[in-house]
Amino acid sequence: MKIVGLVQWTDRDKRGSPIAGVRPLVELQKGEWREIDAAEEFPSQGQIFWPNAQAATEDSLIIFRAEPNAGQKDEFKVIDPKPAYEVLDLRRYGTATEVRAALVEGIRLPGPFGALRALIWCKPDLLVGPVELNRVATGTAKLVGTNLHRLTTFTGTQVRPVTVDRGTERLLRVDDGAPSGFVDWDDDAIVLRRALEAAVRVAKQAGRDTGQTKKQIEEAARALASQGVGPEAQLDRYRLERALSLLEDTEVVATASAELAELLREHPAIQATLSDLSTRVRADIEQSARADLEQRLAREQAALREATEAHTRTTAQLEARQQELLEAEKRLKDVQRQVASAASEAEEAVDARVLAAIDRPLELLAEVSVLRPLLHIAGSRLASPARGEEPTRIDWSRSRGESIKDKVSLRRVLTSAARAQGVEPSLMLQVHAAAAAGLMPVTLGPAGLAALTAYALGACGNRLLIVHVSPSAIQPRDLDVVPGGGLVAAVAAAKEIDGLSLVVLEGANRSPLEASVVPILELAELGLSPVSSARGLRLAATLVAGATTVPVTSQLWSHAAAICPEPSARSAQGAPPPGDIALSSELFALGDPPTGVVDALVDAWPDCRELRPALVRLGSALTRLYDEEQRVTEALLHGLVLPYVATALSADEQADALSKAGDSDGVLSGSLRRLRRRLG
Repeated sequence: MKIVGLVQWTDRDKRGSPIAGVRPLVELQKGEWREIDAAEEFPSQGQIFWPNAQAATEDSLIIFRAEPNAGQKDEFKVIDPKPAYEVLDLRRYGTATEVRAALVEGIRLPGPFGALRALIWCKPDLLVGPVELNRVATGTAKLVGTNLHRLTTFTGTQVRPVTVDRGTERLLRVDDGAPSGFVDWDDDAIVLRRALEAAVRVAKQAGRDTGQTKKQIEEAARALASQGVGPEAQLDRYRLERALSLLEDTEVVATASAELAELLREHPAIQATLSDLSTRVRADIEQSARADLEQRLAREQAALREATEAHTRTTAQLEARQQELLEAEKRLKDVQRQVASAASEAEEAVDARVLAAIDRPLELLAEVSVLRPLLHIAGSRLASPARGEEPTRIDWSRSRGESIKDKVSLRRVLTSAARAQGVEPSLMLQVHAAAAAGLMPVTLGPAGLAALTAYALGACGNRLLIVHVSPSAIQPRDLDVVPGGGLVAAVAAAKEIDGLSLVVLEGANRSPLEASVVPILELAELGLSPVSSARGLRLAATLVAGATTVPVTSQLWSHAAAICPEPSARSAQGAPPPGDIALSSELFALGDPPTGVVDALVDAWPDCRELRPALVRLGSALTRLYDEEQRVTEALLHGLVLPYVATALSADEQADALSKAGDSDGVLSGSLRRLRRRLG
């Protein structure tokens, strides 16, 4: 989001680089401006840190975007800054010409000493600038600077006040319309000379008599008026009007105008100047033509280089694909040899067991007679699971929270909930993105359950059911009825609720996921699972590391996204009020698929091609929450690609995949190593 802020202080860091602190004032939204509560939305100091603040000036206004500043005292930092020019209302002094005269003499303007760039508001409704003013110790501001001969003007613009401090407001221009014209605020003598030059030029073009200067200016003004209302014609008319007023107020110039014009035309210095001007114009035209030809040549050379580089890349890719094909053929032969060896060993084992049974038939019958009662008892237990008991009833009908309607409110309530649960809030939006994309959020690490509890408080109206998964859960129906409630009770409770309800499978990897959880996710995506009948019900899971866990199947990441929240100190303010998102909210709508990001990830990690549908779904949800493409790429990489690599590939294959992905600095290798530890 774009923000208007006030630079409160400037300094330099330990390396000598300029830094600054910015207090946010308003957010620039479509059609309106939203006033920002800095202490609430940008803790802990109510300000935003500005690194490398080259253009920072205390008490100045800037327009910028904010992004998280992880691990720092100020949780957000300034990016893409640009100055916001203040509008000074000087309409009390009159038109643009009258305002310029007042600024040359100096006007009273409270504020800090030094230079100030601002837009000047003149009568009738004209903005001029930006121009540079200089405020001195007496509180007087005067017009300074160069390049005053062509100042842009704007008409019909919108000006809005912005509250800087209590009782103090500044004016800012709201719209971004193009300039409507120009004015010339140079010295009177320079403007008079330019007006005479324009008058002579226009009058000669029209074939009029140029004997007297005042008559010449009047004739030229009428000629310019007949040429239209373009910015250049407007600037010439402005200069002529100022020159005419100067001639009317100067008796000497008015009486000697004819002689002055004649002397100007016949003076040798003027003739020499005109000759020099002709030479310079010819040289400028030649230089411009040469520069244009050089630019065209440079573009053609650049296009040729791009074509050569593309040909080189294509050749390299073809060679790489050929090498991969050779390696794949080699691996296929190795697998065939291993299969043949395993089949031979299995045949030998079966032959040995058959020969052993033939050699000792009486002993084998005795063993069967001893095991038969035990097999009967176990079979009866497996055949009649404890499903006759009534499922526990869950009442979520009274669980309601504050309605969340936009991204800013969602970020604020999830941040407060995460801090109350002792979780770093930076990844909470990724939990919501997975839920919006129809993928199961899977949290890893010691803060996993706390993160999902915080999401239930911030987005689900605190409607939460935690199911502790037992190693005995080996099929989906084992999760239907469990102590304290199960999926059956959760579906019944969530059917009539217009909002999210969350079921967390705590320690899901204590059971074989490919048998207990993955079938539920597959059937839910097809609309064939009982879970699908409750639109607002979402499944989530935590994975634990320990001796009682089983390996995680790589097939899980086609239906789920991994999130690794970090623990932090709990907030002393306690839990905030619950937040609630309606199922019809735009927060569940998916954005445009990040096709370029997904293609780049699949090209860099070719083993993960089967994840493309999940990557597209999660990426479409992330684009609604993150403005930066890099953050979407990192979320997809750490949420889907690396978990799949950690669970689907062997150690040697993982090392080969990291090498192909260009992990020269070892960052991805470290992330993959930490992920393997958390997956158990």
